[in-house]
Amino acid sequence: MKDLKMHICPTCGGKLSVDIERQMYECPFCGVTFDYDYFREESVLGIAAQALKNNEFTSAGRAYDFLLEKEPDNFEALRGKALIAMNIPKIDDICRLDLFSKNDHKPAYKEIDRAIKSSKSQDREYFTVMKDIVDAGHEYIDENAQLEAQRNERNKTLSSLNEFVKERDTICIYSSAKIRPKKAVILTIVCYIVCCLLIFLGYKFATRNPYAKAEDLSQYETTQTSDSADRTNYLNSSNFDINDFSKWYTNHEKYEEALEREEQRKINYDEWEKNHDHSYSGLIWILGIATVVFASIVFIVFKWGRFIDSEISKIHAKMDEQADKIKNSEKRMDEIKDRIDQDYKRLCELHPINESE
Repeated sequence: MKDLKMHICPTCGGKLSVDIERQMYECPFCGVTFDYDYFREESVLGIAAQALKNNEFTSAGRAYDFLLEKEPDNFEALRGKALIAMNIPKIDDICRLDLFSKNDHKPAYKEIDRAIKSSKSQDREYFTVMKDIVDAGHEYIDENAQLEAQRNERNKTLSSLNEFVKERDTICIYSSAKIRPKKAVILTIVCYIVCCLLIFLGYKFATRNPYAKAEDLSQYETTQTSDSADRTNYLNSSNFDINDFSKWYTNHEKYEEALEREEQRKINYDEWEKNHDHSYSGLIWILGIATVVFASIVFIVFKWGRFIDSEISKIHAKMDEQADKIKNSEKRMDEIKDRIDQDYKRLCELHPINESE
């Protein structure tokens, strides 16, 4: 009668039938047969190590489970199960920082805690250090995620700062890269004085008496006087011609017309002066309104400029704080990497790595 034992086929994962009389194992699913020697500890470890090296984690895990059923404190099997939980084929891959961002840490912790609990006393430190590496790796990933978030936040803050600086620099009367506040105040006063002067000149031009300009009689008076002397000499000369006398009459007539226009201008001037107010109350009102408008604009611009400067100062302070956080995170990440390197060196001291591993 056949005495049957059940084991796992490393090829397909099926349960093997063990025929004690024939001294062999047979898989009813894939038809593979194995000698008894196949399931000796050394053979199983070799099979598991090869499967692990080929990233065949399922087959390797079953082989290690087979060994752990017979020997729960087997170091190679416990370490192999921990590597499988981390999805790495060899122990030196534990230093890869990207490893911890891809894998769930819970299965790794579970297998390492099992190894710490089940391993021999001389092997317990090894798995304790391995767990510290896993802890450090996930701390590094968490710190890196915070660092990326801080950098993104700082980029947003920098973008906000650039917008405020651009808006501030457009308000040239307040403050810009070339016009500082003291110069801006002087420029504002100069602009106000020029504005008042232009208003005053415009008011004087708009309210001037249109009849203020007198008729220029000097040309006629000079001509008439000169013509009188010439005329007397000409009349007494032997070259006198009666037909040439008309020019004296024409100049005199223009002079008389000019006198009449000047008299009429004086009358119009006096009439215009009587009908128009000569006080500066209108000018004062215009200047007052202009002053209020100008002062309001300047006040709003300066107030808005101060608000922008205040916001810029706050943003600078925030950016300094963010820079400190980023610097601390980078320092913390460097410390974690050093910690991982030191722990890995300690692993190598506790269990030197063979080239075949």
